[in-house]
Amino acid sequence: MKTPILMVVLLSGILVPGFAHADPFCALLRKFVNSVEPGEKREFTFHTLWGGDFKDSHEDDDVIYAKRCIHNNYAPAKAVCDYLMEHGAVEFAGNNVKDAVRCLSPKTDFAPQFVLHLASFSFSVGSENR
Repeated sequence: MKTPILMVVLLSGILVPGFAHADPFCALLRKFVNSVEPGEKREFTFHTLWGGDFKDSHEDDDVIYAKRCIHNNYAPAKAVCDYLMEHGAVEFAGNNVKDAVRCLSPKTDFAPQFVLHLASFSFSVGSENR
């Protein structure tokens, strides 16, 4: 049985082609995907905000951007979150999604000016028995 992977994304902003740290990201993302057993649901959520902080933030300082990643205490998801918190794009957040899609669907290529605002992706990963 193939493991379905569902990715739902809400983005805005101007996009540029992928960021330079795609290879380590891809390795961590594939490790996360491969760790999910058939019938099991695991997820992480990477949130970004350009031009301010999250409404529920208790920081007093003015900030230019904010990042947050929810991994639900699942080690493979935490590893992806740790990477995204350090290297993930904020102003051009669509680059993170495009890199994830390229990683999980290697034959996928995006046009140079491709803009992503809202998307839902589903991938089957593994063999018929996994």
